[in-house]
Formats: sequence, C-alpha cells, structure tokens
Amino acid sequence: MLRLLRRCILILTTSFFLFPFSFPFLPEAINTKIIVAAFGVLAFVLDSVRKRSFSFSEPTLFSALLAGIFSVWCLFSVTINGTYDTIYADYIVSFATWMAGGYGVYALLKWEYEEVDLEIMTRYLALVGVFQCVTAVLIDNVSFVERLVDHIMYQPGDFYKVNHRMYGLGAALDPAGVRFSVILIMIAHQFSTNPNVRANRLFQATDLGAFAIIVIIGAVISRTTLVGAGMGLTYIIISLFRMRKGGFITTSMVRMFFWFFIVMIVIVGTSIYFYRTSDTFHSYLRFGFEAFFNWVETGEFRTHSTDILESMWVWPDNLETWLIGRGTFGVFDNDTDIGYCNFTLYCGLIGLLIFSVFFIYCHTVQIRKFRKFELAAWMLVALTFIVWIKVATDIFFIDALLFCIVGDYEGEEEDVTYADRIVPDDIRVRK
Repeated sequence: MLRLLRRCILILTTSFFLFPFSFPFLPEAINTKIIVAAFGVLAFVLDSVRKRSFSFSEPTLFSALLAGIFSVWCLFSVTINGTYDTIYADYIVSFATWMAGGYGVYALLKWEYEEVDLEIMTRYLALVGVFQCVTAVLIDNVSFVERLVDHIMYQPGDFYKVNHRMYGLGAALDPAGVRFSVILIMIAHQFSTNPNVRANRLFQATDLGAFAIIVIIGAVISRTTLVGAGMGLTYIIISLFRMRKGGFITTSMVRMFFWFFIVMIVIVGTSIYFYRTSDTFHSYLRFGFEAFFNWVETGEFRTHSTDILESMWVWPDNLETWLIGRGTFGVFDNDTDIGYCNFTLYCGLIGLLIFSVFFIYCHTVQIRKFRKFELAAWMLVALTFIVWIKVATDIFFIDALLFCIVGDYEGEEEDVTYADRIVPDDIRVRK
C-alpha cells in the first residue's frame, strides 16, 4: 500500500511539472511547475553538498548559453522598439525553471529507484498521459470530479465549458496536445528499442494501450496530439522493419508485429463499437478526428481550426522588422497565433534562427547520451517546427528531464527472444 502511495505521488509530481496550473489559495504566478522547481533546487543543493561537488554537464551549460543569447536578443528587440513585451526576453528564467523542475522530478524518482534511466522516465510520462486523459473523461462525465478539479485549479473550467473543450488537471488546448505528442514519441521509442519490452508481452501491451488511450482521448483534448500520433506510429513501423537481419524476418520482429496489430485491432474495434453505441464517445471522436471525418464525408482534409489559421499568416512589412522584429507577441498584438509569424514579428528572423538552433541542439545532443535515440531526437526536432505552424510553444521540458537522467539500455543490438531471456520488471540492462 505504501509503495502504491509513493508511485501515485511520483505520477502527480511528474504531472505537476508537465501540466502546470495554479492553486486558488496561492498567487497566480506560483504554479505547480515552480513548486516542483523549488524542490528541485533544494534537492540539487543537498546532492551537491553530499557529493562535495557543484557542477553542470556540458550540454546543460551550452543550452543555457543559447537560451541566454536568445533572451538578450529578444530584450534588444523590445528595447529598440519600445514595447517592453518581455514574454521571451526572460526566456532564460523559463529555461532555469524547466531545468530545476526536471531535476525535482528526477530527484523524487531517484528516491524511489536505485537509478533513473530512460525506461523509468518514459513509463512515468506514459502514466501521466493516461492519468490526464482519464481525468479529462471523468471531469466531462462526473459532476463531483468536475467540481473538485475546478476548485483545485486557479483558472476555472468555465472557459473550457463555454468553448466546449475537454480538459484535465492543467491539461488543455494546444499545450496539452504538444505534451501528449512528446509522450507518444517517447512511448514509440521505448516500444521499438527497449529489449525489456521486446522480451515481455505485458510491457508491449501496456505501452500500446497507453499509446492508444493518449491518441484517442488526447486528440479530443487537443487535436495537436495527432501530430505526435502520426510520428509515433511512423516510428514504430520504421523500427519494426529495422529489426530485420540479413534480409530475413526475425522471431522478435514477428512477435512485435503480432502484438502491434492485435492491440491495434482491439482498439479500433472498441472505438467503432462505442462510436455507434455511445453519444458521448461519438461526440469525442467527431471532434478529435474532425479532419478525418471531413475527408471521408466531403473529400476535404480540414478542420475549423485550420480554416481559422489560413487567415492568420501575418508577416513583417519592412526589412527592419524582418531582421529584428517589432517587439510584439500574441494574437491581440499581431492578429496571429501562428508560431513562425509571432516569433518573426517579435524578434525577427535572427531571433527565430537563434531559437531554432537552441532546440535543434537540445534535442540532438541526446543522441550521444542514448544509443538508438537518433530517430526519436529528429522526430522531436520535427515536432517543434511542425507545431510552430499552429502555435508558438516549446518542448524543452523533455530535454530538461533527459539532461538529468542517466544513459540506459540503448546499447543492445542482438535479437532478444523469450527462449534467450525473460527480463523481470525491476531489472534494467545497462550500457
């Protein structure tokens, strides 16, 4: 019982970090991410005292330098333009908060586990994604849960109700979709490369089950989730074919394909059944997969959101603004939500380039740390630039977590079968 309670605390802490919100009894500026970050700073200081050393990794320092350069450039842009809109001029503060929060999550996980690796972190990311999806469904269907969550969160649920949007505990709209997308890519990476998953049918089924729940319910919360769903499925398919050796189909490949298609058939069949028998689930699917329904029914792959975005491509009208921006950000100042437009209008193409290099570095630096992570890293890079077509956001939170954890199982190349080895839950294969 105590172990279960500890695991629930870990899931909640990770959720507070990924999906921050403010409590009504605290100032609005103090959200759950800042609370986890404060704990992270304390944990880092205590660890440094215990180890008698105070140091940061080279990737952390260099990414901090890039974040600082971006902040200085944005400050220069808003100062020259006299707008003083510091939304990204203080990005270095946001960077430090994400890093401290990531270390807070890592420190708590380390108290529970002897060593925190990519497998453990990915499992908690998946659990948080499922937790948010289940919570959103309960909020939408159980009045007691709805009232409880609305009393916990500073921002009331009225906004989401008026706009007919599902929401979880701090999870809503595009930010939720971006985080779900990252989680889906991480699950796909683990399912495709982790030898513990290859050797355990339960792990395969639970990973795919979590993937399916996040895709279906996450898409209803935010259709941006479908970007990560498409990338995750592509990752799994590519990786399954990579398991071939010498042009031959291996037993591991057959097993993975078998469970992949079995779980997918069950999920699709269940979704079709509830689509036809449940009005609530019918409305969920119609909203979350609106583009696909429109494509089948009208031949046009479009949604209401994409129609609105077509009118939001707003660009600078002079060379100076193209280079350094005009220091304004957001739909109220720039009449656009599109990330590329907002970044260009805020800090110019130079600022956009610096920010892009920052994310490319943060995502790809993990390739050196985790073997077989190259495809996942480039998908995270692609996700960043794809999401900017719709909204201005970043996914540095995953890098903050990855900077903290150790390299793990990613070194195995041989085909793993049940005849060769059955790996218990608590065993981790290390480099």
